Amino acid sequence: MNEQDHVKLAKAALAAINAHDIDAYLKNIDDKYVGESETLGKVHGRDGARQMMTTMFQAFPDLHIEAEQIIASGNFVISRAVVTGTHKGAFAGVPATNKKVTWHSCNVVEVKNGKAISSRLYADNVSLMRQLGVLPVPKAAAG
Repeated sequence: MNEQDHVKLAKAALAAINAHDIDAYLKNIDDKYVGESETLGKVHGRDGARQMMTTMFQAFPDLHIEAEQIIASGNFVISRAVVTGTHKGAFAGVPATNKKVTWHSCNVVEVKNGKAISSRLYADNVSLMRQLGVLPVPKAAAG
């Protein structure tokens, strides 16, 4: 696969997520896949990826990811995106708040033989947790 194929793979994964089609999403995941993020911890294999997506869709039933940029280099593809959803179920220990939230993320995925073998999700969890009411919003310093 070349870099353009990796970009197509990332776009297909995002389309599957936005369609809430877990089976289509899993077609792009290798059996030995390992994913990492702060909020969901380590994810192992297709079963782990299925559980991760199920958790996300339960927490944010209207979850949507809009790619701002997708870049491929060698065996890696990086997706920078804006994530939106309504918090209707528990997520990262936070019970449902019914708040609409928006946060930014960046996912770095390693691809081998046309499938994701590893990924590292970097997300603006501070912004997310502030919108959920878990973290205070700092006050501007008086000048």
